[in-house]
Amino acid sequence: MRRSRGLLLGAAMVLLLSSCTYKEMASVIKANGGPVPWWCHPTEEIPVTAGPAAGSVDWYAGTHKGPLSWSQCLTLSDQLDAAKAYALQWPTRGDAEADGFREATGYVSGMGTHHIQGGITPAMLNDPNFDKDNPILDSVGLDDVFDPAHPEVLQFDGSGPSAKLVGFDYYVRTSTGLPPAGFAGNNDWWHHHPKICFRKSDAKMAGFNTTDAACANQNGINVNMSNYYMLHVWVLDDMTFRPDVYAGMMPCIFGGTAIHDPDDTCHNTRAGSGMGTSMDHDMGGF
Repeated sequence: MRRSRGLLLGAAMVLLLSSCTYKEMASVIKANGGPVPWWCHPTEEIPVTAGPAAGSVDWYAGTHKGPLSWSQCLTLSDQLDAAKAYALQWPTRGDAEADGFREATGYVSGMGTHHIQGGITPAMLNDPNFDKDNPILDSVGLDDVFDPAHPEVLQFDGSGPSAKLVGFDYYVRTSTGLPPAGFAGNNDWWHHHPKICFRKSDAKMAGFNTTDAACANQNGINVNMSNYYMLHVWVLDDMTFRPDVYAGMMPCIFGGTAIHDPDDTCHNTRAGSGMGTSMDHDMGGF
């Protein structure tokens, strides 16, 4: 009986690699008496204050990630399926840019690029009425609504139009001084970047938590983004990170590209494929 159960669970894993949905995968495992799968049971905890770009407040101090209940896991699986389907509409950087996404941050090891549809624009930064100390960005797609089916940011593995989608993330404002409730369960640890220097010329991010003078030297404006919270998610078939589906950085993304082979060890461990730990210090996990 134990051997049969193991074979069934193994078959379920094959289904996932064949583009079976997370909900279908979870349902098969549950029906056969298995534990909740990796996306519902993180084995890694990275502090949300890690890196020079992050803030200093740890909203999760004293808590720990752990396995979700099956009810939570099935709900989360549905949410991840919806998010994945949305992001896969733009499999390449060229597809995204043709549909109005623009690069907010260039390629960074561990993450790739950050592309957004809307967001802060040069016109806003050069408008004397722009409230840099309390920006309300609802009109440009950065509001206070967490919709798991519509991540705000797409990430790609390079600078050219053929660069592949590697992940996506959410960027949500709150007025509570706390991150949004987010996904089912309590494993989605959000981070923020309290002060971002945006260049006036192209609204790209030129620095984090720098002085106003240092930002101005880059022809930028420091904008208070402390009420905006970010969460990365790694659920694409060829770009999963099993230690934590919400990890801030992904070891398979480095060297100006990414490793899309799901069997590579970088998908299962932080020190994978020569990435080491250097990525933990690169841009602070934006």
